[in-house]
Amino acid sequence: MHSCLQRKWRKAIDIIKEIPKITFYRGRVGLYAILKALGVGEGDEVATQAFTCLAVPEGIMATGAKPLFIDTEEGGVNMCPLDLESKLTDKVKAVVVQHTFGIPAQIAPIRSVTDPRGIPMVEDCCHTFASTYVNQVVGIFGVGAFYSFEWGKPIVAGIGGCAVINDPDLRRKVLDIADSMVSPSWKRVIKIQLQYWAYERLYKPSNYWKVRSAFQKLARSGAAEGNYNPTEGIADDFTFNMAKPLRDRLVEKLKSASEIVERAKRIAEKYDQGVVNKEMVRPTVPDGAIPVYARYPLLYEDKARLLARAEESNIEIADWYRTPIHPLGEENWRTVGLEKGSCPRAEQLSKRIISLPINQKVKQEDIDRTLGLLNE
Repeated sequence: MHSCLQRKWRKAIDIIKEIPKITFYRGRVGLYAILKALGVGEGDEVATQAFTCLAVPEGIMATGAKPLFIDTEEGGVNMCPLDLESKLTDKVKAVVVQHTFGIPAQIAPIRSVTDPRGIPMVEDCCHTFASTYVNQVVGIFGVGAFYSFEWGKPIVAGIGGCAVINDPDLRRKVLDIADSMVSPSWKRVIKIQLQYWAYERLYKPSNYWKVRSAFQKLARSGAAEGNYNPTEGIADDFTFNMAKPLRDRLVEKLKSASEIVERAKRIAEKYDQGVVNKEMVRPTVPDGAIPVYARYPLLYEDKARLLARAEESNIEIADWYRTPIHPLGEENWRTVGLEKGSCPRAEQLSKRIISLPINQKVKQEDIDRTLGLLNE
């Protein structure tokens, strides 16, 4: 596997080797463990971007801290360094930097804000394990990073996450937290395994809308393990590690990491070349950044109409993040500490963003049908 990777991906091999060593029930549990090991708790704040999913503030709030939401960059999908600098307070004990859809964040400008203040940076690598910034793979720039292996991620193992820690002292503390966690019940593991079985057999881009609808109904009824927990209280997720059968599957899938990366790059190139409709705008990518996408993002003004057409045509085009804290509606933003109008670019971005599938089940016919719709 290693010999087929280009030189610029070699650091990714070291990251891949570390992934199975500190695993958790979900990626957000890995974030929680890193923050706890940093001493984050009651009365503290953790800066993170708006235009994210509920899992990130959930991991922050599980420590007792509060999220401090930072707006997105102009034209892009990641944290704005200038807004970060303007909003920092003495209560901020860490900054979570998300590499949205696999597009690396502006690491250097963000570190120019955090480093002089001694604020540790934690990388959210749930959308990528191989994107690079100034020829270095994401995940090595902060004190640590967390990853997710749930549905829609570059590697799907069922439900699970991990932490990769770059600071030796912090790593020992995170390991202690991981060791104190217990395995989920066998009933829960069986439910997750059945979901994975269904995902493998039923999901393909042309079935996306049907599978999505069925999954959401099952999750609401409790028959399936959903993506998000209620914002009231702390979910029991934060007491669990990754179940052994899922961890074993993750280890096996990581053996194909280079093939996953190369396939993702090829599909993205087809979208790069094939989307010629000028109304479809690509988010900006920072100088020195090379994305390896989890999904291929585009901005389009009439998002609702396009999604309706996609569903009618059985073409996979996703709407996330459809709110600045997906999937929370505006009436619930305050439950995680987001005030309307505090992150205006993120609010506008969520009204325009769509994304196209990049995974092992995407075939050329799926790409052609998608391009046909987008270029109408």
